[in-house]
Amino acid sequence: MKAKIDGLIKKFKIELATKNGQEGLAVFGKPSAAEVTEIKSLKEEIVAELKRRKAEREAQIEVARAEAEARLEQKKREYLATADLRRCLVCRQDEFLNVTWSVETLAYSAEQDRYFRAEHGLSNYIKLEHVTAMIEEISQRGDSKFYGLECVAWEITDEEEAALLAEQMPAKEKAEKEAAEAAEKKAAEEAAQKAAADAARQAKFDEARETGKPVLLQRWSEPCNDPREECSMDIVRQYAMPDGSVKTERNHTW
Repeated sequence: MKAKIDGLIKKFKIELATKNGQEGLAVFGKPSAAEVTEIKSLKEEIVAELKRRKAEREAQIEVARAEAEARLEQKKREYLATADLRRCLVCRQDEFLNVTWSVETLAYSAEQDRYFRAEHGLSNYIKLEHVTAMIEEISQRGDSKFYGLECVAWEITDEEEAALLAEQMPAKEKAEKEAAEAAEKKAAEEAAQKAAADAARQAKFDEARETGKPVLLQRWSEPCNDPREECSMDIVRQYAMPDGSVKTERNHTW
């Protein structure tokens, strides 16, 4: 019986399927009428065999996963037993001279007198968004060592790490306050500049109305707008007219 079920499953690539909430079979290929009848008569047995195979595959996958985790955990234990792990303040500078700061666990190599990335996810990386007094103080110490290609690191104590992290919140609040004040100052300056420009423009319209003559508003140069003209640059002038309109004059240059 098992050989017959195995043969049908293999020949028609039969798989478990669900339709309208009902458990069934997906049959591929073109079985004959007799084979369809046979598959239907053995449906329960085929379903049971497919479920058994599925459970077996899942069990194998679980065993492989557990073995992989065990191997990784063993490597981690061996690494922890031999690695010289140290908590460090790290300064990075990229090719564009952008500087970033962080706290992380690094592996120290006494032979090369430098730090390397800790393996097995042990770095416990914390980015420091703001430069603080503690960062500046530690960065002045002469016990720094190279880390990777572009980094410098200083070993720090638990107390120093706590102080570094504690300084971040007030530093953030200070930076946000300074940014808000700068934005407010810039907005006020722009508003004052606009008001002055508007007043100066209005004064020219007032002058044009009072004198009955055009008053120059602005003058600039730009590429010639007429391909028929043998010039490369036009002189453009705008005038405030006595009736309150704006007149534009364009002069070609040769």
